[in-house]
Amino acid sequence: MEAYQSAKEEIKRTADIVEVIGQYVQLKKAGQNYIGLCPFHGDKDPSLTVNRSKQMFHCFGCKKGGDVFAFWMEYHKVSFPQAMRELAEKYHIALPEDEMTPARKKEKELEEAIFELNSLAAGYYNQILLKSEKGAPGREYLKKRSINSEIAEEFLLGFAPPEWNGLTNFLKGKKADLQRAAQAGLIISKDRGYYDRFRGRVIFPIHNIRKQVAGFGARVTDKSLPKYLNTPETPVFHKGELLYGLHSAYQGIRESGRVVIVEGYTDVIAMKKHGFNEAVATLGTALTKEHVRKLKGYAKEAMVVFDSDAAGKGATLKSLPLFINEDMTAKVIVLPEGDDPDTFMNSRGLQGFLEYLEKSVPIFEFYLDLKLSRRDESIEDQVGILKETLPVLSEVNSESKRLLYVRRLSEKSHIPESIILGELKNNAPSARGDEQENRLKKRLSGIVVPNLDELSILNLLAHFPDTAGRLMEIGCRLLLSDPIIMKIFDSLCIVSGDETEHAPDAMVERIEDTAARERYRETLLSASKYRDRSEVELALKEFEFKAKGIMISDSSRKTGNDLEKKNLILKMKTEQDRALNKFSKIDSGKTGNSK
Repeated sequence: MEAYQSAKEEIKRTADIVEVIGQYVQLKKAGQNYIGLCPFHGDKDPSLTVNRSKQMFHCFGCKKGGDVFAFWMEYHKVSFPQAMRELAEKYHIALPEDEMTPARKKEKELEEAIFELNSLAAGYYNQILLKSEKGAPGREYLKKRSINSEIAEEFLLGFAPPEWNGLTNFLKGKKADLQRAAQAGLIISKDRGYYDRFRGRVIFPIHNIRKQVAGFGARVTDKSLPKYLNTPETPVFHKGELLYGLHSAYQGIRESGRVVIVEGYTDVIAMKKHGFNEAVATLGTALTKEHVRKLKGYAKEAMVVFDSDAAGKGATLKSLPLFINEDMTAKVIVLPEGDDPDTFMNSRGLQGFLEYLEKSVPIFEFYLDLKLSRRDESIEDQVGILKETLPVLSEVNSESKRLLYVRRLSEKSHIPESIILGELKNNAPSARGDEQENRLKKRLSGIVVPNLDELSILNLLAHFPDTAGRLMEIGCRLLLSDPIIMKIFDSLCIVSGDETEHAPDAMVERIEDTAARERYRETLLSASKYRDRSEVELALKEFEFKAKGIMISDSSRKTGNDLEKKNLILKMKTEQDRALNKFSKIDSGKTGNSK
């Protein structure tokens, strides 16, 4: 356990939290902190705060926060042991053997086995494509697409020969576990045997952001169907979260502040080949909020290039709420009819594409202009426009933004706003507003507004945690009424003299209640009210006087008709008031001199 804790502390010392989070979120310096858009919810204003000295992050919107491990776990959807392992590997820190539950050990072993098997399979397919006669159809297909061997090697492209057991036999030769290979989606189990999933197809390995092969896309070289096959869902492959090419493009995306979203793997490859390194592709699925949220960590603006057919344009419109709800600017790049990024890049080159990129238009404007250019202002046309746009607008969470789009739709279509709003109300998903209202009511119910003394005590506990024992000794709990601050006080005010006990992350971990932990973390990342120890001492004395005053008042109520005790308490109270008044004058004088 000691070795495990030591490795954990070494990772935290080595893995600077600003550097780690900055790989996935655009951070800007703001005083002692760094701020950015939170990747864990639909952030519109930067509510994620990262503090280097405290090695801590906190979102003031969704309340997620913690240390570098907490961020890694939440962002990559991994367990704590896996986060430790990955960060240790990234920063070259040796880990002791950790203890895991049998169930988690099985999950971890399966994930590791799938990545290892995928890596073996990717190498096998790549060698077939580049060096085997069996790869000739794949090479011919890539040649038609103007994809040379260097690009094929860079993207680890491959070819699955039209055999039922090519990969299966290769894996047998490597003494691989075929049952695990089936769980990875590489082969299929049938009649006590196995056969290859991908046959007679060009193989596109799909990497996660850590550059591990999570799965594969596979395309036929002729006109047979289905044109594309993907790895099925596995513990490491989720189509709604992964984006083709992001692992190699995220640096270029971050530098330019924009991302171009295309439909095909070869589109990404063609753009990279011509020097454009800001493109990613979905995996044959529609965009999801997970896709957009991930991209928002690298780019401020998204450019969408979909096929010019009706389905492509429909998909473009449906993606609009995803961008609006994540507060990410989204535009459409309209290429010439019959062109996709692959064909366009190979015929017109990078400069031609950049010219079209400069002409990109907002998604909603693109859709309205497209629809309205072909209408005759008949009732049927207006009904058609409403039927297509209302379901999309109803997905926009922000009422103010929704009203702006309604106004724009009314201006362009000449349909009265009142009619659109009326239909929109009927079309809105049931319970969406109710769920939001109930959530807010739940969060706001029972909240006690903390007074200045409580906030000051909380600030002391955050920025001068060594005062915790003293605060408890002088009875400061009597000054508290806010239940959240009381929980923080109770969790932190039993401390030893060990200096390491007062490290911010150690103090946070001592608080078990989630809401209390969030409040404490927010205070940690805010400014200290006290500039030095002398101001801390004055505050402690003031709290001591006030706590004693409450004790005296409580004692007075308990004396009943005992006149002697009452007189004694009255004398104590008078002395207390004089001392407090004297202290207040000293404190106000100090404050005045500091201005």
